[in-house]
Amino acid sequence: MTDLTVEVYDTTLRDGAQQEGMNLSVADKMAIAPLLDELGVGIIEGGWPGAVPKDTEFFGLVAKEMSFKNAQFAAFGMTRKAGTTAASDPQVRALLDSEAPIITLVCKADIRHAERALRVSPDENLAMIEETFAFLTGEGRRVIMDAEHFFDGYRFDPEYSVRTLQAAVNGGADTLCLCDTNGGMLPDDVSEIVRGVSGQVDTQLGMHAHNDSGCAVANSMAAVGAGATHVQGCINGYGERTGNADIVSVVANLEIKKGLSVLKGDGLTEATRIAHAISEITNIAPFARQPYVGASAFAHKAGLHASAIRVDPDLYQHTQPEKVGNGLRMLVSDMAGRASIELKGKELGFDLEGQGELLGRVTDRVKHAEAAGYTFDAADASFELLLRDELGEDNAFWDVETWRVRVSSKPGDPTDADAEAIVKLTAGGQREVSVGEGNGPVNAIDHALRIALRGAYPEIAHFELSDFKVRIMEASHGTDAVTRVLITTVHSETGETWRTVGVGPNIIEASWEALVDSLVYGLIKEGVARR
Repeated sequence: MTDLTVEVYDTTLRDGAQQEGMNLSVADKMAIAPLLDELGVGIIEGGWPGAVPKDTEFFGLVAKEMSFKNAQFAAFGMTRKAGTTAASDPQVRALLDSEAPIITLVCKADIRHAERALRVSPDENLAMIEETFAFLTGEGRRVIMDAEHFFDGYRFDPEYSVRTLQAAVNGGADTLCLCDTNGGMLPDDVSEIVRGVSGQVDTQLGMHAHNDSGCAVANSMAAVGAGATHVQGCINGYGERTGNADIVSVVANLEIKKGLSVLKGDGLTEATRIAHAISEITNIAPFARQPYVGASAFAHKAGLHASAIRVDPDLYQHTQPEKVGNGLRMLVSDMAGRASIELKGKELGFDLEGQGELLGRVTDRVKHAEAAGYTFDAADASFELLLRDELGEDNAFWDVETWRVRVSSKPGDPTDADAEAIVKLTAGGQREVSVGEGNGPVNAIDHALRIALRGAYPEIAHFELSDFKVRIMEASHGTDAVTRVLITTVHSETGETWRTVGVGPNIIEASWEALVDSLVYGLIKEGVARR
């Protein structure tokens, strides 16, 4: 397979955008398309011009304002309607008006869908396919067939499903993409059917896989193994229901595992950055355990792993994270041994080699802390503060005298509630007494603490709380349960993020600890000394 070239077709902007909760604006698509081109995919499908007004506008802007280094642009649409001609069908004409050099036509490849969904005869469906392909190819466009429901249709009536492919070829199609539209196929099904079809048509075959059986990436790989040379998918596995094949996982498998060259340029080494950048645009948080590009894809927690990784990182990794622009991460937890702490310290910029006594103290402290409810694998900033403390650093930027919170509400009227916090501390040589109000006790504490510190440490104005998570530990203890709070903070100017953890008998005390750690860590990273 090493001499095989596979064409990569991304459908994030159309099929991926059908994901529940995703609503891509024209501006969003204009921002995502260049990132997909940077990744190096061969074809970017932009949407359905003529059927979706936003997509019509988008294609107009692409034609006027955008150029691509690696990819060609494709428009998606349907065959002509029954009882008309391709030349007179408005949606077919809209595909030409989009100015896209490639047109992908979705065609009914399951006789049941032709008869029940389109409500046309099997022969009319074949005529609709062939005539639309002939018209568009006659206009000088490359036309790809998306054979909708092909695998289910082939199982029901293989002869008719193959006839739909032959109709597209008769009309000039150069690629026949077999679609597992319902996502229920398994890899051995895909292999068998693709091999069977390849012996009946002399045209490039492709694979469009959905993930309803959890096999979208595996099915795409199986199709390539059986002879397909065109694969479709979406960045980050976006798509309706459980999503489409994750295009990054597919291309990484093909390039890294199979030794194929499927992306144009060196985009694979930027895959992590690009995948996360698109997550920001779609406003869908990255999946930490996503293969190759997830934050946990190369994260190691057990002490046994750490000892081996210190000798040779490849002993516990299936590939080198740098190949996809990711990085190795060491997680500190109650499973940590000295090797884990040493490697984590190195990751954070501390050389702990040969400091056995220090490593022992830190290891013991981590284990005791996690037994009490802390977690450091998701709170690197808090671990770094713990490490700095064991190294003898004094990071007490202020001295707290007291703090308290008052919450009041009127029974029967939840809108008539307020929270007030009072913080007394000394910072910058001045005693400060501040009052903060908020829509809850934690918000009030945050305001009061910032008011008290803003004179001595104006830098904290750039530290913005971006995420707040609460976990009740030992919930069976009821109201006496321990509470853990994880806070994510972002620097408004640099974009750097950090996470801190706090644990206490209630959410207020746990939040106070996490908030204080967050501000202290931010000041350390700013290079600020105690004032």
